[in-house]
Amino acid sequence: MAHGKSCRLHGIARGRSCLLSLLYLLLYLLLCLPVWLTACTGPGGPAGNGPLPVPAEGQPPPVPRVPDTPPANEAAPPAAQVPPPAPAPPRKPVRPPQTSPWTSSWSGLGGLFGNLGKRGGGAAIGKATAAVKAGAVAGATQVAVYYATDRKYQPDSNNYGWQPNRAAPYLSYGSVLVSIPEKRAPGEMPLPPWYALLSGDDAQKYVLIQGATRQSRADFLATVKARIQAAPERRAAFIYIHGYSNSFDDAARRTAQMAVDLDIGALPVFYSWPSKGTFAGYEFDENSAEWTQAHLEAFLADFAEHSSATDIYIIAHSMGNRPMTVALANLLEKRPDLLPLFKQVVLAAPDINADVFRDQIAPRFASLKLSATLYASANDKAIRASYSFADWDRIGDIRGPVVGIPGMELVDASAVIMNFMGHDYFASNRVLLTDIATLIKTGQRARNRGGLKGIPAQAPQYWAFP
Repeated sequence: MAHGKSCRLHGIARGRSCLLSLLYLLLYLLLCLPVWLTACTGPGGPAGNGPLPVPAEGQPPPVPRVPDTPPANEAAPPAAQVPPPAPAPPRKPVRPPQTSPWTSSWSGLGGLFGNLGKRGGGAAIGKATAAVKAGAVAGATQVAVYYATDRKYQPDSNNYGWQPNRAAPYLSYGSVLVSIPEKRAPGEMPLPPWYALLSGDDAQKYVLIQGATRQSRADFLATVKARIQAAPERRAAFIYIHGYSNSFDDAARRTAQMAVDLDIGALPVFYSWPSKGTFAGYEFDENSAEWTQAHLEAFLADFAEHSSATDIYIIAHSMGNRPMTVALANLLEKRPDLLPLFKQVVLAAPDINADVFRDQIAPRFASLKLSATLYASANDKAIRASYSFADWDRIGDIRGPVVGIPGMELVDASAVIMNFMGHDYFASNRVLLTDIATLIKTGQRARNRGGLKGIPAQAPQYWAFP
């Protein structure tokens, strides 16, 4: 009897053990399957969307997708901001191919698990890639966007991760080539899902990163200057500063999408600070946004002085407004001679403490007489979540009673159609894109831009979409 009971108990224990083993196996497959699929179908996999091997010494390199420069040591911002970099070793120059002007050739949230299983092409930085010309991909527009970042370069992944570059030189430079499907509505940025095994590299359906190149500071500024001077209309550039939970690739894709949809005839540039790129990384991102201020200030000064742009437009989103507002105010208070170059500043869904903004930031912008427009919404779930996390109102959450901001135009975007999170409306909604494009192209204030109404009508304190 005891023996039979022992056998039954042993069988039960063995059954439970098998059940636990099965559960562990299922968990393992759930966690590893997206990574395995990404490894098989991502850049460089069987899809054929990845970089070619770097040629051996003495062999001619393949023609790059974007003006290519061999990877060089990152250049530091001016000495007043950070320690001077060590001199870069001499490198053999590579002659870049000719490309068409950007006007004829031209993110989102990272997710809970960051870039796990993320598709849409990864920026293979500094790798030689197959030749792609403007318009060479049928049904897609090729957009070259230029970047500066204080993220740490990761040789293993050949990309920029979320870790900050804590050793001088802090800033890295380069360009990224992004393809945008021609058949999509303005504001749409379709990305391939991780399970798109056969169609994940379809440039007619998805926004894809086609290639990227690292550059030294000198080469970056020389390239940007040449592109701006060759512009058919005017010497203009817009600089995009991304927000919380964005990866480097997110920022590159969003900049390219805005370049196409805004169509403002300005060179697209983005500044990428080391956001962790995950929903759970909010506290880390707050520290990164504070850490990046000095580097962003140095970059803005460098770009204003050496890019040859006479019209510079800044578009900052979400938490990216924190370093942008402080860096820009610091720079222009020290260098008022640069003030005429910054034509418009757009603060989209700013994740900034409302009292800090009204008491410490807005007065500085007003004294500088900066032309600044702030877009806010009462339907922005991400900003509402930020309030829940910090227990303090955010200036991007426009709930009544609404009070105007002296020296700055406040636009209520609550009435426009938004996606579920309602946080990227500045770049995903046609109405917002049209208003921002009109603001940049014409310089008209809200009173004279169609589609906005003053509230109250007789003496508007702020503006709203009907």
